[in-house]
Order: sequence, then structure tokens, then C-alpha cells
Amino acid sequence: MKKKAFSLLATAALATFIATGSADAASDSYTVKTGDTLWKIASQHKLSVDELKSLNKLTSDAIKVDQKLAVSGKGVSNQNSLPATGNAVTTPPKKNGVMTSSTNSWKDSNTANVSAEKLSPTTEKVLLATVEASLPLLDTPYVWAGVTTEGFDCSGFIYYVYRAAGLDLPRFDTISMYTNSSYVDEPKLGDLVFFENTYRSGISHAGIYLGNGDFIHAGTKKVEISSLKIPYWQEKFTGYKRFDLLY
Repeated sequence: MKKKAFSLLATAALATFIATGSADAASDSYTVKTGDTLWKIASQHKLSVDELKSLNKLTSDAIKVDQKLAVSGKGVSNQNSLPATGNAVTTPPKKNGVMTSSTNSWKDSNTANVSAEKLSPTTEKVLLATVEASLPLLDTPYVWAGVTTEGFDCSGFIYYVYRAAGLDLPRFDTISMYTNSSYVDEPKLGDLVFFENTYRSGISHAGIYLGNGDFIHAGTKKVEISSLKIPYWQEKFTGYKRFDLLY
């Protein structure tokens, strides 16, 4: 019954509700702090990452502590176009009981939203096929480095499912998947969900987004569906991403 419900969900589109609670959002400029990322800062100020980079003439995602960024048309505009050096901030943002990279934001994906990014037919087909291919694998045992229906680890599960959905994906480990994907402002069913500091420091776990705060992944014992509303996953959550191969 659960599989059927999520299979029906896979045909739905997405909606996003974002509520920010940062006092910095009212400012025209922002000073980068330890632990910040472009995604986190953009979310706090109701911008996309691309808009934030454009405002500051940034040519990369690298930023550094104490760097001033414009967060509106009236903000500062300095030498941000130069690659950041010194205390570079590259650690994914920490959450405080939330589900997006903003410290006080919530993203829910269940119904259509007119402002949501329009996918190419091929990308949309692959993402939905990914969800449908993943659900029959529920309860498959966890096996370290596993990439078959005999057992999966988290990256092996994603590799198997995406290939079954039609994407010619190399056998990436979790960090390589993170490196070869890009953050998305509006997560779609089938997008990636990344986590940090689970069994090791840094990016260490990933799953496939099912909408409504749920994701499917190879957990410690088996393939299972978990919720981003659970405090453990809220704390470890770093953001939604999409494989660069889908662009």
C-alpha cells in the first residue's frame, strides 16, 4: 500500500513554501560568517544562488569569512568577482530543525507551483522513472559497496536506480555524486538529498527525494523511506541537488 501511494506521488508536480526568519534578510549587504554557503545566504535573503552570484559578479561558489556580499540591488559591490581565498567557506550549511539550506526555511514538494523551474522532457522523464524504479527495492538489504538487488550501500542504490531510469551514470561514491551535482532551488521528485556527518565527517550519505519531506535511501540495514522531519535527518541535511548529467 505504501509503495502504491508513493508511486502515485511520483506523478505529481511540486510546490514550494519558503518562510525566512533571519534579521539579516532586511539588509542590503551581508557579511559572510563561518559555516555560510551561497545557498544558505541566498535562501535567507529570498534569492536564488544564481541571483546572488550575479549581484556580486561571482564566478565560482567559493566565498570567504568576512567577505561582504550584496543581497539586494542597493548592496555592496566590491571585488567579489575574484575567486575567494583565505578562509574559504565550503562546508555545507547546518540546519536548525528545517529542511532547506536556509536556517529558518521549509520546502515542501507535493503539488504544482507556477514559479517552479521547468524541466526538459528528458530530465522530467528520468526523475520520475527514478522514483518509480526505487520503490520496488524497499527492504533490499544493506551491503557495503553493493550495486545489485542482492544488496546496496547508499551510493550503490542511487547508481542502480538512476541507471534503471535511463541515466548513464558512472559508479560514483557519495562524495563524487555530491561533486557532480548542483544545488536546486525547487527540488523535484527524484532529485538527490544529501547529508553530512553521519558515519564520517563531511558529505557521507544521500538519498532520492519522494516529495512531502520523504526520501528513499539505503539505510544502515535496508532500503527504506525516511522523513526529513525527523530531528536526526534535519540536523544532517545539507540540501537538494541534481546530477549535472541531467542538465
